[in-house]
Amino acid sequence: MCEIDITYYPFDEQVCALVFGAWSYHTSKMNLTTSTSVVNLDSYKTNGEWEIFTTSAVRNEFNYECCPNEKFSNVEFKVYLRRRHTFYVLNVILPSIMTSVLLLSVFFCTPNQKVQIGVVVLLSFRIFLLNVAGNIPKTSDHIPLLGIYLTVTMAITTLSMVLTVFVLNLHYISDRPVPSWAKTLIIDYMGRCMCMSSYKKDKRRSTVNGITLEKIGERIARHTMEEEGFIKDSEEDFSADWKRMAEVFDRLFFWFFLTAILITTLILFHPLTKACMKLNCATTKT
Repeated sequence: MCEIDITYYPFDEQVCALVFGAWSYHTSKMNLTTSTSVVNLDSYKTNGEWEIFTTSAVRNEFNYECCPNEKFSNVEFKVYLRRRHTFYVLNVILPSIMTSVLLLSVFFCTPNQKVQIGVVVLLSFRIFLLNVAGNIPKTSDHIPLLGIYLTVTMAITTLSMVLTVFVLNLHYISDRPVPSWAKTLIIDYMGRCMCMSSYKKDKRRSTVNGITLEKIGERIARHTMEEEGFIKDSEEDFSADWKRMAEVFDRLFFWFFLTAILITTLILFHPLTKACMKLNCATTKT
């Protein structure tokens, strides 16, 4: 019988016990014993996923409630298994961590690439999660930390996609000015907190390309053309302000998700690292 504990998958150890005994014969009629304290592994064939690192053989003597005056015996063989984890480290754990880092690049991409990269990252985590689910026993008694990590990172990626859409909406606004409070709080104050360079708009003079005021004779025509140039410049200023705000949010979200990924990785992988070190020490001793 093996009670599977996959909490530290793929750095898990399992103990499988085989018990041989008689329910109806006490020791005076059938006395089971063993001549050795370990299991004979002469016929054992090496397995690619599991390795046996120790065994034990123990004789037990006990009483049943029905027959308190009679002794019964059994022999219990235990096999201690350790999963070979190199394959899972190279094909699941390291790619998962690298994909988490790839998520951060979303906040430095051009607007047209943000959503595409985010969707690719989300699908990658889904594939890794399916890979983990396909290689572990179907049990709800224990949940692997690796599966929790992938699920949490998928949730972080989904949240980043929602915020990316929000940033994209800001980036393409050009028909209205940024509220003064938002400009002061976000562009000026938060921009400095995010270590961004100071934001200075170009103070351009409203002119029309290729036409000088000296060539325009009538006052009304000059006034009309100056008005059109001023409106165009104002829209460009509005767009520049909104784009700057989007850049500030990109930088803010980058630091937020970097912190979230680091904390998630440290919390969930620290026990796995300890389990891995324990396995390596046990391997060295054996």
